[in-house]
Amino acid sequence: MQSRKNLMLFVFLILFAVIVYGANRQVYNLRHPDFTVFSNANYGVSLLYDTLLHLRQPVSILYRPLNSGADINKAVFIVEPTNPGVNMAMAEEILSWVRQGGRLVYLENTVPNIIDRALDGSYEISALATGNMRLYRVGLGEILTGRADIISNIHLTEGSLYGEGILYVLNRWNPAQIYFAEYYHGYHAPDSFFRQLPISIQMAAFQLIIAAVIFSWHLGKRFGEPVPLYEEIEREENEQVLSLARLYKKNDVI
Repeated sequence: MQSRKNLMLFVFLILFAVIVYGANRQVYNLRHPDFTVFSNANYGVSLLYDTLLHLRQPVSILYRPLNSGADINKAVFIVEPTNPGVNMAMAEEILSWVRQGGRLVYLENTVPNIIDRALDGSYEISALATGNMRLYRVGLGEILTGRADIISNIHLTEGSLYGEGILYVLNRWNPAQIYFAEYYHGYHAPDSFFRQLPISIQMAAFQLIIAAVIFSWHLGKRFGEPVPLYEEIEREENEQVLSLARLYKKNDVI
């Protein structure tokens, strides 16, 4: 009975963790800095992130710095990096990844930003949204740059022009995965495979774990107390005669 109570408590804790996990972006927004997908304040970017989710785009969070060893089949957003900021050495490392085929959206309120300065305008292939956003081809990859505040929650609620421009570029790229690099806002947690999965898949995995626990409990439950099994040795009718005969034969009596 006690083990059953412990199991039910364990299942309850899992359910509670799932609920908290799904709601933590809304509950703890005041603790998050501007331009993060975790903040729904005026200058957070949760609106863009959640809109891409609703459009069934493969979006997730990146908790590690972007470097030349990253997967080139994904598109990465870096929005107003502050913790740490991006210096020229880091920019060159990011550009090395883009040249291999990566696709980058780099938005910073400093104009021109460090990526624009590193490229010096020589790779620009088009201007979007009246020049506020620039699209570059760099090696085998592409980069979209612009101001960070144009995709903040408050600006996107006032008008969808820049959001539509970003969606146009994402559709052009058609990446296998879209990451928002929250590493550059101080979220330096280990980037496990599970955390890189979309939230919908993570929630489905939690549900499968709960279902497996309940199914195991159902298969293992007993109906009443265990009954001890006593094994009796079946006796032969003539075993005494045979034993006596073997004894006589051994002693050469017969």
